[in-house]
Amino acid sequence: MEIGLSNNCVKMNLPDGNVVDVLSPVLEEIKQWIQDDISKPESGGYIVGYQHKHTGNISLEAVSHPYLLDVKNRVRFDIRDPRHQHFLRKARRNKSYYMGVWHTHPQEVPIPSDIDWNDWNETMKSDTTGCQYVFFIIAGTDEWRLWVGDFLTGEIQEAYECEKDTNGIYIRERMRQNEKTLQKDFK
Repeated sequence: MEIGLSNNCVKMNLPDGNVVDVLSPVLEEIKQWIQDDISKPESGGYIVGYQHKHTGNISLEAVSHPYLLDVKNRVRFDIRDPRHQHFLRKARRNKSYYMGVWHTHPQEVPIPSDIDWNDWNETMKSDTTGCQYVFFIIAGTDEWRLWVGDFLTGEIQEAYECEKDTNGIYIRERMRQNEKTLQKDFK
């Protein structure tokens, strides 16, 4: 996905047919840390969000950002600062839960490194989230990508944006709105 100025919410398809909404605060915070200059180190943090009780859809609503005690260089980022844990505790009080991690790469279109794949596979074995998935975002200088780890199958796969019509409206959402309208008409 292109890193744009006006990303309100990006809807991505999940393996089970539901949708994950990546909300604008997530994209806005990540954009601040893009490695668009040789002097900028790799950055990252935790992702928090929740699963909608009735639809099964997921919202990723906020991310932590790099802090002073994190380990950062041009090609590596390790979460070490205790303020990330404080971020997770505060989010939990607001019914938002750990959902994964994000980091940057100094590439236009980010490609997961072997280190990323190893970390993600370890995460699949050791972490739990507020749903059946764990999310991994990598932001490059021009685009960001999302991978989804499924705790039920043990697989990690890339997620893609939901289809839009020529007006830029998500087709799936329009179909749901039409279904709701039809249901109201028959009541």
